[in-house]
Amino acid sequence: MEETEIYSAAVACLENTLAEGNKTSNVDIQFMLGNLQKCQGLVQELVSQERDPLYSKALLYLNQGLVSQGNILEAKIRQLNDDKAQQVPKCPTDSRAEHHNEGDKQQASRRSAIDDTIIQKGGLTFIDIAGLGEAKQALTEAIVMPLHYPQLFTGCIKPWRRILLYGPPGTGKSRLAQAVSGEINSSFYSVSSSDLISSWVGESEKLIKELFQHATSQMGRSVIFIDEIDSICRQRSAREEEHTRRMKTELLKQMEGADNSDQADKIFLLCATNCPWELDSAFLRRFQKRIFIPLPDKEARIQLIKIHTKDNNLQLSEEDWNLLALKTEGYSGSDIATMTLGALFQPIRDLQAACFWKCLPDGKFTPCSQDCDGAVRTTMSELPSKKIIQREITLADFLKSLQTHRRTVTDTELQKFENFTQKFGEKG
Repeated sequence: MEETEIYSAAVACLENTLAEGNKTSNVDIQFMLGNLQKCQGLVQELVSQERDPLYSKALLYLNQGLVSQGNILEAKIRQLNDDKAQQVPKCPTDSRAEHHNEGDKQQASRRSAIDDTIIQKGGLTFIDIAGLGEAKQALTEAIVMPLHYPQLFTGCIKPWRRILLYGPPGTGKSRLAQAVSGEINSSFYSVSSSDLISSWVGESEKLIKELFQHATSQMGRSVIFIDEIDSICRQRSAREEEHTRRMKTELLKQMEGADNSDQADKIFLLCATNCPWELDSAFLRRFQKRIFIPLPDKEARIQLIKIHTKDNNLQLSEEDWNLLALKTEGYSGSDIATMTLGALFQPIRDLQAACFWKCLPDGKFTPCSQDCDGAVRTTMSELPSKKIIQREITLADFLKSLQTHRRTVTDTELQKFENFTQKFGEKG
């Protein structure tokens, strides 16, 4: 054969192999392997005739690739043959056993998902949270005191079993729950709506039931915290899907302890939401206390800023603190944390723009003005990195941060919370 004919035949073999492999069904792997082996023989013939070292090397690489692909196809053929040999008819007993094993796997998967929601005792306590005295007292009465002083709760005196925390975003509802876990030594389940909602029909109800059964099986009293409860407990309607209605019904049953009434007192349910008016009335009724978590007051705002700057050196007078408290009115706890972080970054930003530096007695450099004694004109990149320190944080840094970090809770939203509290809740 001529060299061009050999090339054409090899290309035809590869094209046939590629066309067969691109089929969506009934792929003939044996046909593909035969074409590859034929192409491999043609390439070897070309290698023996080729005189150009570059082309010869390229053909050798091509031959190695064909050998590798051929080995893959041969392994696939052996695997398919082994699978056919192992296939035997299943009897009804085998089907029942397989279904039972599948059920065990699903139950084990649910149990594993619930285990992942248990959190260890943290370092956050009620002392670390600014303000919210009423909410702290209610949670202490409901959870902490019954665990530490069970002899006080006898006869008709029973601790609260279900509490709803509601309020604007960023006011500390989730941090209160974290503080609860730090105050007690019992099991604490931190659950979100995504942990309880499954795309499989019927699985959400099983997850909810598994959660409460798991909690009652623990020693002592367990605490279940469900964040964003409104996402699964919205008002029911005739148009909602059946599996959503069944999930809500199961949660209502578990909240009342219908399935295990003798052990219902072993569970304390703590829930949080930003939209309490969207909750179904049946769920709302089951919460024995509905506590409004408001925006921080003046003293709480000062305390929050001090908490977020406790490891930094601040040179602020009493008048400066009062001015900051006035300027941050209407800010949530999250807003204050973001604003404070922005202020802490101001000295670092100044380092990048500084053109004059002075050397301190300990050999470190800090930015200064041009008129400062001993000022040296240089840039941050020209100084030893470990010798650079930022200036102290001042009131001007906070005022500058306030210009770019504004409040995120509107007056309209606050009015909705006030209206809801007057009808259904109590202030925390």
